[in-house]
Amino acid sequence: MLCAPRAESNDHWDLVAPLGVSSLYLATNQTYRGQCSLIFDRRHAARPDQLTADEWAAFCGDLYNAQRAVVHVTRPDHVNVESLGNVVPHLHWHIIPRYIGDPRWGGPIWIAPQSAMPDTRLAAADRAALLEALRAALR
Repeated sequence: MLCAPRAESNDHWDLVAPLGVSSLYLATNQTYRGQCSLIFDRRHAARPDQLTADEWAAFCGDLYNAQRAVVHVTRPDHVNVESLGNVVPHLHWHIIPRYIGDPRWGGPIWIAPQSAMPDTRLAAADRAALLEALRAALR
């Protein structure tokens, strides 16, 4: 599902922007406003040790830029950056802004079963504005 080429939009995300070796997507579930995924584009890889040193450096550079943009736009109290790959084995980062009082403040957002996780959808105009603000922050 995460190997390129992938859809710019689907039930799970909307493309924010392609970066150096990865692409940033805004998650459809916005329980944690600004939650994004940064997905490695170059080829299939499930773990960092499957990248060359140059690919890893470039992917980390993309993560730095993506996280800064998300934080700039959403102004969270904290941010979680996670690379799991347990459910979808393709190298990607979750960038999760955290807010005091959010549904899982003080702990990880992931709960089992996944169907028990809160699912918050933004109004179309709010989502479009968030996408544009993220794109502007990356420019």
